[in-house]
Amino acid sequence: MTEFAPNLERWWDWYAQPLSLARAAGEWTWIERIANETRSNNPVISAQVAFEDSLTAGFCLLLAGALAVQGGITRRPHHRSYRFSDLCLQSNSPDTIPRCIERLIVESFRRKAELYQALLPAESAMIDPHCISQDHCRLAGMFYLTKLNRMEKSLTKGKLELAPGKRPSNLTIQPYHSIPEGDWIKLIEDSYVNSKDVPEISSLRSTRCALEGYRANRTRGVEGWFVVRVDGKPAGCLILARNYHPVGEISYLGLSPEFRGKGYSFGIMQFALDWMASQKCTKVALAIDSRNEVALRVYQNWGFQDTISYHAWVASPKTFQSSDFYSCT
Repeated sequence: MTEFAPNLERWWDWYAQPLSLARAAGEWTWIERIANETRSNNPVISAQVAFEDSLTAGFCLLLAGALAVQGGITRRPHHRSYRFSDLCLQSNSPDTIPRCIERLIVESFRRKAELYQALLPAESAMIDPHCISQDHCRLAGMFYLTKLNRMEKSLTKGKLELAPGKRPSNLTIQPYHSIPEGDWIKLIEDSYVNSKDVPEISSLRSTRCALEGYRANRTRGVEGWFVVRVDGKPAGCLILARNYHPVGEISYLGLSPEFRGKGYSFGIMQFALDWMASQKCTKVALAIDSRNEVALRVYQNWGFQDTISYHAWVASPKTFQSSDFYSCT
């Protein structure tokens, strides 16, 4: 049983009352998973914003790697007895959801988050009053990043079906610790240059924090970080993970600019799927920027199919400006 900070469970009991049992259970499971990954009993940042007789409450989670991710929002009638946090604010606007999100952003930056992120299902009509919308994100001071596609491929038993192609003989893939840590970080940063896969992130979040996030997402004892070499020279990086379902995740795949467009994707993908099969994964998943058309075609050729898409909104301490729409109560 995860031991959480005092008052979290009491606050959660109130927050979750308007939600369906399935959603409440899913969000609480998410909190427990993040607590285990980060080894923290205090991963939740909560906020409450009141306007007249209504109260909006929301939360975000502080993940490993200085990343804060937007959680849920609920609205209730306002009574003093509901004030369970020190972040209860009085809004001068009835649109309290953006103000609640804004307060969560401010608090996450105070706790040293380098990036605040909200992923909104692209197919959702947003008819649930407890969901946030793109307008809410914009009014809270966030900016639109891109649409992310979640893609999956089943791994059937027996011989792995390969996309047409041949693994280049000059391509080798080795564990990442075959090069010094500084070279590994530089290799990742080189792969960001002119990348079409969410290129904006490289200027908002440090490489070391990104790696910390990848490290927390992997199964303990399973090492899936690799250096891609061409003619013995470090050319790119491949970060794989396996969770407990077991589902394999292609967390990151990047090549330095000089090695792109030369047919190395086949060998890298063949290695990645072979590794997933060796880990007894039944499925492989990844997230891809919808603007990255070349990578999308590669994954589609390997049999990956879209499952769900998200609109990604972010805020950064480097650009975020807080409003004056609320005051402490």
